[in-house]
Amino acid sequence: MRRRLGLVLTAAALAVVMPVTSVVADPRDDKSEVDERVKELQQEFEGLDEDLARVIAERDAAQEKLPDAEAESKAADDALAEAIEKDEDMAARLTSAENAQKDLKDTIESGTEEIDKHKTSAARIGRQAYQNSGITSDLAMLLQMAEGTSADGGIGRVDSAVRSQQRTIDKLSEQRALNKNNEERLSGVTEKISDLKDEAAEAVLAKEAAQVDAKKKADSLNDLISAKDDAEKTISDNKDKTEKQLADEKAEQDRLAEKVREWEKEQEKKGKFVFGDGVLANPAKGYPTTSPFGYRVHPITGARKLHTGMDFGVPCGTPIRSAGDGIVVTSGWTGGYGNRVVISHGKIKGKSIASTYNHNTKLKVHDGQRVKKGDIISYSGTTGASTGCHLHFEIMENGGYVDPKPFIF
Repeated sequence: MRRRLGLVLTAAALAVVMPVTSVVADPRDDKSEVDERVKELQQEFEGLDEDLARVIAERDAAQEKLPDAEAESKAADDALAEAIEKDEDMAARLTSAENAQKDLKDTIESGTEEIDKHKTSAARIGRQAYQNSGITSDLAMLLQMAEGTSADGGIGRVDSAVRSQQRTIDKLSEQRALNKNNEERLSGVTEKISDLKDEAAEAVLAKEAAQVDAKKKADSLNDLISAKDDAEKTISDNKDKTEKQLADEKAEQDRLAEKVREWEKEQEKKGKFVFGDGVLANPAKGYPTTSPFGYRVHPITGARKLHTGMDFGVPCGTPIRSAGDGIVVTSGWTGGYGNRVVISHGKIKGKSIASTYNHNTKLKVHDGQRVKKGDIISYSGTTGASTGCHLHFEIMENGGYVDPKPFIF
């Protein structure tokens, strides 16, 4: 019964220490999350290389998991320390019990020898009485010891013999009682040792399971730290290159903006700088905005970078329409912007307004061409510093980039 109980307790101990497999994260979920983050990064930061975006996503994923991994590793270490402490405590208790068992066995053995000695002494007195007179009764023996002597001497010998015999009998009784008590104690200690051995075996199994779990948690934590460190090194190694790329993009933006400003000044000089009704429309109506206008911290350089327009999630080859009446300032290849169209809409509420359409796969208009609101001016694509099919749409107000949303929604 005790052995069955021990097995049940062992199973329970292992169930507590060993991790439950049903709650282990599915690696496919991790990959899906990273893939989604890569997509988001490339939408937020046009021109960001996919491999670098993946490194950043994996670093962010590792960073996010680190606190939980550290907590789990600490909990596993604490459980291991507790299991080791219990194992050592059980070993000490077992050693103590086994020492007590040995002491009791030695005491019982010594007591048995004492009993045998007292029995021998009692038998010797009996044999002497028989050999002296053949009388075996205590009274006859004592009377015989008193005969042939003076009264005082005989009585003294009788009294001495009686006391000697009584002491022997008392010692025999005491030793028997003491041995019986020690045997009962030995039985209890022996049973306790059996229980302690079961508990000690369970403690060893629990400790071994805790060691396995602690190592697993530590390895997982170290893997995350290594992944994070490796990713940060890769990011650091690409910082200079990325900073140059961003500087080139900014220079290109400034150059194109200056070109638009110069063109607008020329048109203003001619006195014809009002086109259409002054109301702009969404150039990709029905398609979602995948990245809004605004500043964001670049994940590689750590610098604030302006996303100069709005991105629309349009498939490659989708017709792109002019947001309003105007004149095509430029239509052609412009480096990071790919195939780009810039349309001036003249003055709207006293400010010079132009719109740009970037990363097109095909252009349908040319420089100087007049267009109407809704005319197809290009087909969307992923040319230039682009990582996927989309329309990057910008509004320029007096030659500077502003949020397009208030103009088209």
